[in-house]
Amino acid sequence: MKALINDESGIPLYYQIKELIRENIDSGEWKSGDKIPNELDMANSFKVSRSTIRQAILDLVKEGILTRKKGVGTFVAMPKFEGNFINLTYPDELGTKHTPISMKVIDGDSLKLKPLQLNSGEKVYEIIRLRFFNEEPAAIETSYIPVKYAPGLLEHNLEGRLFDLIISQYNIQLTRYKNYIEPVLLDLYEADVLEVDQSQPALKITKLWMTPQGTPTVLNISVFRGDRCKILFSSD
Repeated sequence: MKALINDESGIPLYYQIKELIRENIDSGEWKSGDKIPNELDMANSFKVSRSTIRQAILDLVKEGILTRKKGVGTFVAMPKFEGNFINLTYPDELGTKHTPISMKVIDGDSLKLKPLQLNSGEKVYEIIRLRFFNEEPAAIETSYIPVKYAPGLLEHNLEGRLFDLIISQYNIQLTRYKNYIEPVLLDLYEADVLEVDQSQPALKITKLWMTPQGTPTVLNISVFRGDRCKILFSSD
């Protein structure tokens, strides 16, 4: 493998090694889910320092090509889930599983709830759930719904699609929305819940659902793990 890199090319060694790792993955030599050689073995094979190998691997982890499992090793990342995450609609084959993390009623005076245009003293449901795709944790979804629009909401089973529940049980039409998309860094708690390394990329999508008349009704904030999800834009 040493012969595959050129010390005099002017291209940094870590970058050359990074591209060789990528070629191994693209060619199918290393498949999704495969554990790659450890840093020491790769350093010996390439006859470079472990820090050079580490930099190449960290770059590929940031790109979502590799994934690290603490205390276990580094693996070729699984193919990304693809969907129209902006509209929070996902292919049926990904399932509808949600695991509630926290469900409570809070005061609506918080600045983050300003998009809901609440009156002083209004109460709001805060529902935090872990969204799964094919039994794999994919996103942390936090939903805020004024209590006045959905009395008794927390008495329902909240393991499925909350959007469908609100429409069917409370006859609320949600046809208008605003989306905000931004890259974010995971905090320790989010990384732990999503079962990823904190260095993994993440995408935050904030969506405000409104009635046909423009009344803000549901504020949804979702943090997706970027190593497993990619947004689909389509004209179809």
